[in-house]
Amino acid sequence: MLAAPLLLASSACGGDGSGLALARKSRTSAGAIEPELTGPVVIARSATPYKVASVATPGSVTGIVTLQSAIAPGEPIIAGRDSLVCGKIVPDSSLQQKGTGLGNVVVWIDGIRAGKALPEDKRLELESDRCLLTPRVQATVAGSAVNVIGHDDFRQHLRFLAAGDSAARAAILLGKDEQVIPTELPAKSPGLVTVRDADHAWPRAYLAVFDHPYFVVTKADGAFTIDGVPAGKYTLVAWHERTGRTEQSIEVPANGSAKVAVSLRGK
Repeated sequence: MLAAPLLLASSACGGDGSGLALARKSRTSAGAIEPELTGPVVIARSATPYKVASVATPGSVTGIVTLQSAIAPGEPIIAGRDSLVCGKIVPDSSLQQKGTGLGNVVVWIDGIRAGKALPEDKRLELESDRCLLTPRVQATVAGSAVNVIGHDDFRQHLRFLAAGDSAARAAILLGKDEQVIPTELPAKSPGLVTVRDADHAWPRAYLAVFDHPYFVVTKADGAFTIDGVPAGKYTLVAWHERTGRTEQSIEVPANGSAKVAVSLRGK
């Protein structure tokens, strides 16, 4: 993809000419506190830094994430004045399923403070295309860069919000031309970052940011594998936007695999 000119942020949004505005307050322009900042902290920051260390007898965790019972899709949203781009309605895209499995579930091992190296790839892409933000769910490590790519022919004001923060991590303006806007602010520290549009109800995405490498996002069939795990007893955590956070105990054998079944209850 060819690099495109960056949209100039308006002075009313505190722009610096880059298309990106830092949010200095925890309130929207209407004065209401943004609910994403006050919700439960799903991915907490650790007081102990993660250290890369040799794992002599690494094990793995494999499993399938399923739902205890079916979840109905959310109500479609009327596109209104943007229907020429989006269609008259924008369907719910919160559920990705194949068979009995559930995709877009973030799964991670809590409590490992030393182990395999962090991923070398520290760049994500988040695209606004046909009125949806894709990928819907991504996971990465702190310090990663995010390329926000705009294709849609209308203005969007994307906000990156994580519970426990005092303000939005970033605010990015997308206009009517193809754009690529890079930013490192959404993944500056661990947290579950919700991405939404201040001007439209339907765009939604999530960035799960960790300070360790023991995480994965499930495929459409719910399958996942986490490897290079030091042998021991841990807490396996799973999160989906329609179920919230759940935990279960696991034991990873040396040079072996812990096989787990993760069953989530919808909301």
